[in-house]
Amino acid sequence: MTDGNAHLRVGNAERDAAVAELQRAASEGKLAPDELAERTGAARAARTYGDLDALLADLRPPSATPPPVQLQQVEAYPATPGMPYRPVPSPTAPPGFSPADPLVINAGFTGAKRTGQWEVPPFLQVQALADTVRLDCLQATSKTEVIDLEVLPGAGTVLVIVPEGWGVMCDRLGKTWGSVSSKVPSQASWGNPLIVARGSVGLGSFKARGANWFDRRRLGQDR
Repeated sequence: MTDGNAHLRVGNAERDAAVAELQRAASEGKLAPDELAERTGAARAARTYGDLDALLADLRPPSATPPPVQLQQVEAYPATPGMPYRPVPSPTAPPGFSPADPLVINAGFTGAKRTGQWEVPPFLQVQALADTVRLDCLQATSKTEVIDLEVLPGAGTVLVIVPEGWGVMCDRLGKTWGSVSSKVPSQASWGNPLIVARGSVGLGSFKARGANWFDRRRLGQDR
């Protein structure tokens, strides 16, 4: 982006593309988990191209064009000057591995959960409308250093259970009349993923904790 256009406003498509580029830089070892979490939050809040350029400038080689983010023109719109491009998920890719296609878990009047052995993708979106969304990561794996967890407002409970070494950052998670509590460190230990929770719980609650006695007993019986 040239300096003359740095003042132009960006939309969700440009923010998502920047987050994907930050994720890629972290996977290449260019960003530590705390740096990635901080820059991801700043990218989500960016207003102009200049804001995004400031976050990405030191990650790009001199005079290089931005790396491809697998974007394509939305077919419903013709290619016209100034028409923004936005991420379009591949129809064959599983949900959760693109900011444009997060893994969505909703709990209406019945609960929803992920438990056991599963891979936690880098992008999740959860909403506990009336019941509980339970994300049990005690036997889960993750191939990314930072997991973006978007929480949509509701009246239920979002419960995140993580193994020792994982981190859960709640600084970007708002509430109306609800509550946010975490008994997990806000930074992950080396080699473990950090879950960055953002959005709002609305009237509901968000809880993050490690394994309790019942969890440890269940896992012992499973083994």
